[in-house]
Amino acid sequence: MPTQRFLKLEEEKKRRILEAAKKEFSSYDYDKVSINRIIQESDISRGAFYTYFLDKDDLLVHLFEAEEDKAVRYFMEIMQRNQGDFFQSIQEWVIEIVKVRKKQIVQDSFAMFYRSGFLKNLSLASMRSHMDQGRRDNIDVVLEAIPKDYFPKTLSEEEKGIGIQTAFALASLSLLQAFSIEGRKEGSPEEDKEREVFLQKILYVFQKQIQLLEKALGGIE
Repeated sequence: MPTQRFLKLEEEKKRRILEAAKKEFSSYDYDKVSINRIIQESDISRGAFYTYFLDKDDLLVHLFEAEEDKAVRYFMEIMQRNQGDFFQSIQEWVIEIVKVRKKQIVQDSFAMFYRSGFLKNLSLASMRSHMDQGRRDNIDVVLEAIPKDYFPKTLSEEEKGIGIQTAFALASLSLLQAFSIEGRKEGSPEEDKEREVFLQKILYVFQKQIQLLEKALGGIE
Protein backbone atom coordinates (compact mmCIF):
# COMPACT_ATOMS: atom_id res chain seq x y z
CA MET A 1 0.00 0.00 0.00
CA PRO A 2 1.22 3.56 -0.56
CA THR A 3 3.15 5.17 2.26
CA GLN A 4 1.85 8.01 4.40
CA ARG A 5 4.32 10.23 2.57
CA PHE A 6 2.49 9.60 -0.69
CA LEU A 7 -0.94 10.05 0.89
CA LYS A 8 0.13 13.43 2.28
CA LEU A 9 1.31 14.77 -1.08
CA GLU A 10 -0.58 17.67 -2.62
CA GLU A 11 -3.46 16.42 -4.77
CA GLU A 12 -2.02 17.67 -8.05
CA LYS A 13 1.24 15.75 -7.54
CA LYS A 14 -0.62 12.58 -6.55
CA ARG A 15 -2.83 12.93 -9.61
CA ARG A 16 0.22 13.36 -11.86
CA ILE A 17 1.91 10.22 -10.50
CA LEU A 18 -1.23 8.08 -10.73
CA GLU A 19 -2.08 9.31 -14.24
CA ALA A 20 1.46 8.48 -15.38
CA ALA A 21 1.19 5.05 -13.79
CA LYS A 22 -2.21 4.37 -15.32
CA LYS A 23 -0.91 5.40 -18.74
CA GLU A 24 2.05 3.03 -18.38
CA PHE A 25 0.04 0.05 -17.14
CA SER A 26 -2.58 0.55 -19.88
CA SER A 27 0.05 0.85 -22.63
CA TYR A 28 2.36 -2.09 -21.86
CA ASP A 29 2.02 -5.67 -20.71
CA TYR A 30 2.93 -6.03 -17.03
CA ASP A 31 6.47 -7.37 -17.57
CA LYS A 32 7.24 -4.45 -19.93
CA VAL A 33 6.01 -1.74 -17.54
CA SER A 34 8.86 0.65 -16.69
CA ILE A 35 9.17 2.53 -13.41
CA ASN A 36 11.65 4.81 -15.21
CA ARG A 37 8.97 5.92 -17.67
CA ILE A 38 6.53 6.51 -14.83
CA ILE A 39 8.92 8.73 -12.89
CA GLN A 40 9.91 10.64 -16.04
CA GLU A 41 6.28 11.20 -17.00
CA SER A 42 5.32 12.34 -13.49
CA ASP A 43 8.52 14.37 -12.98
CA ILE A 44 9.70 12.75 -9.74
CA SER A 45 12.99 11.10 -8.83
CA ARG A 46 13.52 7.34 -8.60
CA GLY A 47 14.33 7.78 -4.92
CA ALA A 48 11.07 9.62 -4.33
CA PHE A 49 9.10 6.83 -6.04
CA TYR A 50 10.43 4.29 -3.54
CA THR A 51 9.43 6.50 -0.64
CA TYR A 52 5.86 6.38 -1.99
CA PHE A 53 5.55 2.72 -3.07
CA LEU A 54 7.40 -0.51 -2.30
CA ASP A 55 7.56 -1.66 -5.92
CA LYS A 56 5.62 -2.01 -9.16
CA ASP A 57 3.12 -4.45 -7.60
CA ASP A 58 2.40 -2.03 -4.77
CA LEU A 59 1.65 0.75 -7.25
CA LEU A 60 -0.59 -1.50 -9.36
CA VAL A 61 -2.54 -2.62 -6.30
CA HIS A 62 -3.18 1.02 -5.42
CA LEU A 63 -4.39 1.72 -8.97
CA PHE A 64 -6.72 -1.28 -8.82
CA GLU A 65 -8.18 -0.07 -5.55
CA ALA A 66 -8.64 3.48 -6.85
CA GLU A 67 -10.47 2.12 -9.90
CA GLU A 68 -12.62 -0.09 -7.67
CA ASP A 69 -13.58 2.91 -5.52
CA LYS A 70 -14.72 4.81 -8.62
CA ALA A 71 -16.65 1.78 -9.88
CA VAL A 72 -18.43 1.35 -6.54
CA ARG A 73 -19.42 5.03 -6.45
CA TYR A 74 -20.93 4.68 -9.93
CA PHE A 75 -22.63 1.44 -8.91
CA MET A 76 -24.14 3.09 -5.82
CA GLU A 77 -25.80 5.71 -8.05
CA ILE A 78 -27.48 2.87 -9.94
CA MET A 79 -28.40 1.14 -6.65
CA GLN A 80 -30.13 4.30 -5.46
CA ARG A 81 -32.08 4.44 -8.71
CA ASN A 82 -33.16 0.80 -8.20
CA GLN A 83 -34.06 1.27 -4.51
CA GLY A 84 -31.39 -1.14 -3.26
CA ASP A 85 -31.98 -4.04 -5.67
CA PHE A 86 -28.41 -5.35 -5.84
CA PHE A 87 -28.75 -7.95 -8.61
CA GLN A 88 -30.77 -5.70 -10.90
CA SER A 89 -28.27 -2.92 -10.33
CA ILE A 90 -25.17 -4.95 -11.09
CA GLN A 91 -26.64 -6.11 -14.39
CA GLU A 92 -27.47 -2.53 -15.33
CA TRP A 93 -23.97 -1.47 -14.21
CA VAL A 94 -22.31 -3.87 -16.65
CA ILE A 95 -24.64 -2.97 -19.51
CA GLU A 96 -24.15 0.78 -18.99
CA ILE A 97 -20.36 0.45 -18.93
CA VAL A 98 -20.45 -1.61 -22.13
CA LYS A 99 -22.55 1.14 -23.72
CA VAL A 100 -19.85 3.74 -23.00
CA ARG A 101 -16.92 1.43 -23.77
CA LYS A 102 -15.60 3.72 -26.52
CA LYS A 103 -14.93 6.57 -24.10
CA GLN A 104 -11.18 6.95 -23.54
CA ILE A 105 -11.34 7.00 -19.74
CA VAL A 106 -13.15 3.65 -19.76
CA GLN A 107 -10.84 2.16 -22.38
CA ASP A 108 -7.74 3.14 -20.39
CA SER A 109 -9.06 1.57 -17.20
CA PHE A 110 -9.83 -1.76 -18.82
CA ALA A 111 -6.66 -1.75 -20.89
CA MET A 112 -4.76 -1.49 -17.61
CA PHE A 113 -6.62 -4.49 -16.15
CA TYR A 114 -6.26 -6.52 -19.33
CA ARG A 115 -2.53 -5.87 -19.84
CA SER A 116 -1.73 -6.72 -16.23
CA GLY A 117 -3.36 -10.12 -16.78
CA PHE A 118 -6.61 -11.50 -15.35
CA LEU A 119 -4.87 -13.64 -12.74
CA LYS A 120 -2.53 -10.89 -11.59
CA ASN A 121 -5.45 -8.50 -11.33
CA LEU A 122 -7.41 -10.92 -9.16
CA SER A 123 -4.44 -12.09 -7.07
CA LEU A 124 -3.26 -8.55 -6.35
CA ALA A 125 -6.79 -7.43 -5.52
CA SER A 126 -7.10 -10.40 -3.16
CA MET A 127 -3.75 -9.61 -1.54
CA ARG A 128 -4.84 -6.00 -1.10
CA SER A 129 -8.08 -7.05 0.58
CA HIS A 130 -6.07 -8.80 3.28
CA MET A 131 -3.71 -5.86 3.73
CA ASP A 132 -6.26 -3.29 4.79
CA GLN A 133 -9.96 -2.51 5.01
CA GLY A 134 -10.31 -0.72 1.67
CA ARG A 135 -12.16 -3.49 -0.13
CA ARG A 136 -14.22 -4.47 2.92
CA ASP A 137 -15.31 -0.86 3.34
CA ASN A 138 -16.69 -0.84 -0.21
CA ILE A 139 -18.63 -4.05 0.46
CA ASP A 140 -20.04 -2.57 3.67
CA VAL A 141 -21.22 0.52 1.80
CA VAL A 142 -23.09 -1.69 -0.68
CA LEU A 143 -24.57 -3.84 2.11
CA GLU A 144 -25.90 -0.76 3.88
CA ALA A 145 -27.75 0.28 0.72
CA ILE A 146 -29.52 -3.09 0.37
CA PRO A 147 -32.89 -3.42 2.16
CA LYS A 148 -32.63 -5.48 5.35
CA ASP A 149 -35.08 -8.12 4.10
CA TYR A 150 -33.32 -8.59 0.75
CA PHE A 151 -31.30 -11.65 1.81
CA PRO A 152 -32.54 -14.59 3.92
CA LYS A 153 -32.05 -14.07 7.66
CA THR A 154 -29.99 -17.29 7.77
CA LEU A 155 -27.15 -15.65 5.82
CA SER A 156 -24.32 -14.17 7.85
CA GLU A 157 -22.85 -10.77 7.01
CA GLU A 158 -19.72 -12.57 5.81
CA GLU A 159 -21.77 -14.76 3.43
CA LYS A 160 -23.56 -11.71 2.06
CA GLY A 161 -20.20 -10.01 1.56
CA ILE A 162 -18.81 -13.03 -0.29
CA GLY A 163 -21.87 -13.03 -2.55
CA ILE A 164 -21.40 -9.36 -3.36
CA GLN A 165 -17.67 -9.82 -4.02
CA THR A 166 -18.46 -12.79 -6.29
CA ALA A 167 -20.97 -10.74 -8.25
CA PHE A 168 -18.47 -7.92 -8.73
CA ALA A 169 -15.79 -10.44 -9.78
CA LEU A 170 -18.15 -11.93 -12.39
CA ALA A 171 -19.02 -8.45 -13.61
CA SER A 172 -15.35 -7.45 -13.86
CA LEU A 173 -14.39 -10.59 -15.79
CA SER A 174 -17.33 -10.07 -18.13
CA LEU A 175 -16.27 -6.49 -18.79
CA LEU A 176 -12.62 -7.46 -19.24
CA GLN A 177 -13.60 -10.02 -21.86
CA ALA A 178 -15.80 -7.48 -23.60
CA PHE A 179 -13.07 -4.86 -23.69
CA SER A 180 -10.40 -7.30 -24.87
CA ILE A 181 -12.55 -7.98 -27.92
CA GLU A 182 -13.49 -4.32 -28.38
CA GLY A 183 -9.80 -3.41 -28.20
CA ARG A 184 -9.12 -4.84 -31.65
CA LYS A 185 -8.72 -2.39 -34.49
CA GLU A 186 -11.85 -1.36 -36.35
CA GLY A 187 -12.53 -3.81 -39.15
CA SER A 188 -15.11 -4.33 -41.81
CA PRO A 189 -18.85 -3.97 -41.06
CA GLU A 190 -19.04 -7.77 -40.91
CA GLU A 191 -16.23 -7.93 -38.35
CA ASP A 192 -17.79 -5.15 -36.30
CA LYS A 193 -21.09 -7.02 -36.29
CA GLU A 194 -19.32 -10.22 -35.25
CA ARG A 195 -17.72 -8.41 -32.29
CA GLU A 196 -21.05 -6.93 -31.26
CA VAL A 197 -22.69 -10.36 -31.31
CA PHE A 198 -19.83 -11.74 -29.22
CA LEU A 199 -20.24 -8.94 -26.64
CA GLN A 200 -23.94 -9.71 -26.38
CA LYS A 201 -23.15 -13.39 -25.79
CA ILE A 202 -20.78 -12.46 -22.96
CA LEU A 203 -23.46 -10.29 -21.37
CA TYR A 204 -26.02 -13.08 -21.71
CA VAL A 205 -23.73 -15.59 -19.96
CA PHE A 206 -22.95 -13.03 -17.26
CA GLN A 207 -26.65 -12.38 -16.63
CA LYS A 208 -27.25 -16.13 -16.25
CA GLN A 209 -24.39 -16.34 -13.73
CA ILE A 210 -25.88 -13.47 -11.76
CA GLN A 211 -29.28 -15.16 -11.76
CA LEU A 212 -27.72 -18.34 -10.35
CA LEU A 213 -25.89 -16.36 -7.68
CA GLU A 214 -29.08 -14.50 -6.80
CA LYS A 215 -30.94 -17.79 -6.41
CA ALA A 216 -28.15 -19.22 -4.23
CA LEU A 217 -28.26 -16.18 -1.95
CA GLY A 218 -32.04 -16.04 -1.88
CA GLY A 219 -32.32 -12.56 -3.35
CA ILE A 220 -35.66 -11.03 -4.22
CA GLU A 221 -37.40 -12.87 -7.07
